[in-house]
Amino acid sequence: MSNSRMKTRRKRKRIRRWLKVSILFVILIMFSVVGYGGYLAFTINKTASGSYEELDRGEKSELRYEDVTLGKDPVTILLTGVEDYSGGQGRSDVLILVAINPETKEKTVLSIPRDTRTYIEKIDRKDKITHSYSYGGMDATIQAVQDLLDVPVDYYIETNFDGFEEAVDALGGITLDVPFDFKTYDRDGRWVVFEEGPMEMDGREALAYVRMRKQDPRGDFGRNERQQQAIKAMLEEAVSVGSITKVDNMIESVGRNVKTNISMKELFGMRNFYKELQNKSMDTIDLKGEDAYIDNVYYFVPFEDSIEEASQELKSVLEIEDNDVVQSSDEESDGYSNE
Repeated sequence: MSNSRMKTRRKRKRIRRWLKVSILFVILIMFSVVGYGGYLAFTINKTASGSYEELDRGEKSELRYEDVTLGKDPVTILLTGVEDYSGGQGRSDVLILVAINPETKEKTVLSIPRDTRTYIEKIDRKDKITHSYSYGGMDATIQAVQDLLDVPVDYYIETNFDGFEEAVDALGGITLDVPFDFKTYDRDGRWVVFEEGPMEMDGREALAYVRMRKQDPRGDFGRNERQQQAIKAMLEEAVSVGSITKVDNMIESVGRNVKTNISMKELFGMRNFYKELQNKSMDTIDLKGEDAYIDNVYYFVPFEDSIEEASQELKSVLEIEDNDVVQSSDEESDGYSNE
């Protein structure tokens, strides 16, 4: 194996990208406002019930021999940011798998690049993992992640760009320190101008700010940093909200823009653990691979040893061995063994 084939690295760092966005919607907002009393407790319960959507497969992953419970057992949660398109189901633009062990307090995050080439069972061939959602919704996406990593996906939290935009508006906007002058289009094709220095932004402006990549001299790294900056501002604003109207609007935004198979009982069961999740860093796994053009289409192709190492890291947190995972009867479900 060449020197350019780098192994997966484990790094200690703060949660990145849409991880905090997803958890912000479904957990932080709910738990940070419980003190407002019975009215909001009722609203939260109603919202969580409206956001709940069971998978076609049922509650248990096909790779599990036994049922697991969030807050009690080591589990995985797939966080997805879905970009909706008119006339279709859209694509899973962001895929982050979180493994949590409530006993050891281990928390490990794996970000899966959207252009990752892997086997998609729904179409019985390889494609970009981002397309799995358009082929079969969340069930197809979860199956593709499981086939790639040989790790069970127990829970999911799905949000969309509307959720981010509405959450910022529900907070009354956020103030961000723009690192340099630039202008970019919003989702509707309208120009948004940003000037260096502190700038108050509404949801439309904040979304355009965190999505811009091509004009940033640091590319994806710069965009990731701006996303962290925005999420930090949202988190700070969320926990300092003093208006019950703002909180109510935020909860309503959750109901409109978030889907999850985490029940209300499970959400409240893990709130104490979430306090640690919010304040502590996580172990982060990076998939290593190479760029490839196949039939004139760009893909990110992970190295096999990187996939294997990521799989073992996640299984370690979940306290499962290879023989603890139900093996698929379809050998071609391994996206990287049948090239």
